[in-house]
Amino acid sequence: MKPCIVIVGLDQIFLDEIVQGLAGENKMNDHNLIEWTIDTKYYTADVHLRPINNKCLVEETVANLAEVLILLIDPSEINSRTKLDSWLPFLSVLNDCETKLLVTRNMNGLSNTISKTDVKQWCTEHEYELLELEKTTTSESDGEDDDEDSHLYRDV
Repeated sequence: MKPCIVIVGLDQIFLDEIVQGLAGENKMNDHNLIEWTIDTKYYTADVHLRPINNKCLVEETVANLAEVLILLIDPSEINSRTKLDSWLPFLSVLNDCETKLLVTRNMNGLSNTISKTDVKQWCTEHEYELLELEKTTTSESDGEDDDEDSHLYRDV
């Protein structure tokens, strides 16, 4: 079987947007997998996408083939940190994934929800890389933090 990318959506709308953006019109097969071809300048690879939005144990076959785990988080939700932590037991079978990403939209200007520092700390504790998709500006404090731990955090 092909390698698998597991995409966990803590927010259903964000999950749908990401899966649609990656897979386009490709539909799920009987095993809840989406066929996807990654075609870059350097290589082509056929993989399966496995979107998940319900807390459930990941199937053993998927867990064994999973090479990438992507968690999608909406930082504007007040309970984002609680949601992240509540998913950890269900994702424990995927701890050996080669790449673990926490993907978020814009983290700037969210003082009343979850701070970027808190998200970075969570990523460090659980060995995830942070990817911000809609970064608009960088404050001085963000730049300093990024320099210290640039290997853990990337902006897209």
